[in-house]
Amino acid sequence: MTVNQCSSRARTYALYTGAPRQLASRVVAALAPTAPLIPGPAEPAQLLLESEVLYQVLSSQRRFFEYPFGIDYVEPTADSLSLHLESNASLDTLLSGLLPCRMPMEGGRDEIYGLNGLRIHARSGHGMELRRLGQPTSLKLTGPSQRAFQKAEAALAARVQQQGGQACWLAGDTWTDYERRWEDDRQPLVYEPIWRDAAWLPSGLLRRLGLLHTVAAPQVVTGHEARLGEWWVLELDYDSDTGLRRAELVQALTDPDHGLPLELHGHRDLSPGGSLGLMLLKAQDRTAALQLRYDRFEYKITPERAEVFKAIQRRISKVTGEASLPSMPEGSATG
Repeated sequence: MTVNQCSSRARTYALYTGAPRQLASRVVAALAPTAPLIPGPAEPAQLLLESEVLYQVLSSQRRFFEYPFGIDYVEPTADSLSLHLESNASLDTLLSGLLPCRMPMEGGRDEIYGLNGLRIHARSGHGMELRRLGQPTSLKLTGPSQRAFQKAEAALAARVQQQGGQACWLAGDTWTDYERRWEDDRQPLVYEPIWRDAAWLPSGLLRRLGLLHTVAAPQVVTGHEARLGEWWVLELDYDSDTGLRRAELVQALTDPDHGLPLELHGHRDLSPGGSLGLMLLKAQDRTAALQLRYDRFEYKITPERAEVFKAIQRRISKVTGEASLPSMPEGSATG
């Protein structure tokens, strides 16, 4: 492989993952020339874990971050996925959505929050690795300091205890009784056949999360799933004078070499000038669909938000240009 080819592959890797150029160059240098830049999970258990991780990422979005969901970049391999978090605040948010705990509910019943059976497999100065009990899975969290990871975990455990719950992840390499019953009753979402068939989509999106800030240029991204994981929605909020870059995002997501097996089924502007609308991408095998909703929204910049929105504007300013989407029949993006 020539130097130019390596450099081009590194740029593409950085585009999809958000990784710094130096890391992208190292990853590409270690790959075989024919190896995929963005590999899929080798094990079904890893794919299902990642589908639940994206669900929790979307569900726990409660703060403003410089990067979408507070994740600076991702590093996917066949056996693992690393999420590089931008700050202590994004670490706090993500850990509270991932680590499993049993919480009392009204009516005398309990419920598991977080990912059932997830455990801290290893801690290091660079972060922590999470695995699901008895399964070949690996999710690595990096970015903040070792002290930040310790504080975030301790604070979460304290909150759970104060609310009368149980921090299940502290049980180590064994199931808690309630987790075991939860698993035996097939309560986790990943036991739903529809979810399992569609799990490649959230996993694939998570492995390409960089596109939401290297190709698209929204201020804030939120989202949710519906129809037992068959339908995923991302809501992209732009500022008043930023290009929407819808065509660029769709092109990257549907790229035959590095994207996902999705096809654009329609797009529709819901306001004059095209600042509010949606795009619909469907799986070629019809197992899943992704709806991208876009809007312009002026968030109130309070003093506590000032720094993060300055950082968001710096990020946005690096992404320029805008192509046009292909013509579609009227109303073709409604689903």
